[in-house]
Amino acid sequence: MAGALSGEAAENMAIDFSSTRRLPESHRWSNVCSNVVDGSVSIPMVDLQDPNAMETIKLACEEWGIFQLKNHGIPLSLLKEVDEEIKRFFSLPAEQKTKALRPPGGKSSYGSPYISPFFPKVMWHEGFTMTGSCYDDATQVFPEHDLAHFRKTMEEIQKQLKMMAEEVTSVILELLGVHDEEEIWVKSNNYTLQMNKYPSCPNPDQAMGFAPHKDTSIVTFVHQTQVEAKTGSEIRTEDQTRGLQIFKEGIGWVPVHLDPDVFVVNVGDILEILSNGRFTSVLHRATVSETTHRYSYAYFHRPSLETLISPFTSPPHFRALTMREYDTLKAKNIHNALASISI
Repeated sequence: MAGALSGEAAENMAIDFSSTRRLPESHRWSNVCSNVVDGSVSIPMVDLQDPNAMETIKLACEEWGIFQLKNHGIPLSLLKEVDEEIKRFFSLPAEQKTKALRPPGGKSSYGSPYISPFFPKVMWHEGFTMTGSCYDDATQVFPEHDLAHFRKTMEEIQKQLKMMAEEVTSVILELLGVHDEEEIWVKSNNYTLQMNKYPSCPNPDQAMGFAPHKDTSIVTFVHQTQVEAKTGSEIRTEDQTRGLQIFKEGIGWVPVHLDPDVFVVNVGDILEILSNGRFTSVLHRATVSETTHRYSYAYFHRPSLETLISPFTSPPHFRALTMREYDTLKAKNIHNALASISI
C-alpha cells in the first residue's frame, strides 16, 4: 500500500489497494453496519415510457429524493462498452493512473474522493473525474493506441446522459410549474462525469467506500455498472447489498440494488433550493465488499457557474446566490452549506 494518508494528502493521493491484506487504522470507520435495513425496502422505480412517469417522479422526489429509472433510452450496448472501459481504466498500473493525479484543491482527474478532507478517515475508493471533455486527462493515462476507444466511448455516454438529464430536468421543472426559465436549468453545459472503483476490502464492516454526503447538483444520475469477484473468491449473498445506500428518515440506510439496465437518479442541493425544500437533497454513501470489486459512474447535472439560484416559490426558505458562490460554500463546509443559506 502507498501509505496511510489523511487530510490533504488523502484527498489527492491514489492508494494501491491490491497489496493490502489488513485494514489500516487510517481507513477504519465506525458504525458502518448500524441502521441498515434489509432488502424488503426499495426505492421507487420510474419507467420513463410510462404515461404516469411524471406522477411517479413527483412522489419519488417528494418522499425519497431519489428514484430508479428504466426504459431511459440509452442503448444497453453502450452501457456495456462503458463498463468495460471503466474496468480497463482502473486495471491500469498505478504509475500510469497517477500521471493524471488530481492537483490540491482540484475536482477533476484521478485520485481519492474530493470530499476526503471533510472526514477524519480515508475512503476505500479510487476515482477518475472528468469535467467537460475527458480527453486532456485521459491522454496522460492511456498509451496513445489505447486512447481512441476510451475517448469515443466516454464522450458518447456523456452525450447520451446529457440528453437524458435534460429530459428528466424538464419533467421536474414542469412539476414545479416553471416554464419561462427552463432553458437556464435544462441546457447547461456545467456537467461532470465521475468513474468509481470500490476494491474488495479485507474488513468491509469497518471501511467506507464513499462517505455520507449530498450532491451539489440539480440531479445526479448513477449507474452501478458491475460486480467483479476478486481472484479466487465467490460472491457471498450478503455482499449483494453492498454498494450505494441512501438514508431515509425514520427507516435508516436503504441499499440500492444493482441493476445494469437502470440508472439511479437523486435530488441534489440545487434542486432542493429551486423547489424551496419540496424536493429534498438525499444523503447517500457507498459501502464495500470483501469478495468483490465494484464499479460505478455518476453524471452530475448542474447550472452554469454564474446562474442565480433561488427558490421558484415564495416565501423563500433559502437566500439567493450564484452557483459559483454555492460551490465556494460547499467547499468550505460540505455538511452545512444548505443550512448556511436557509432563511
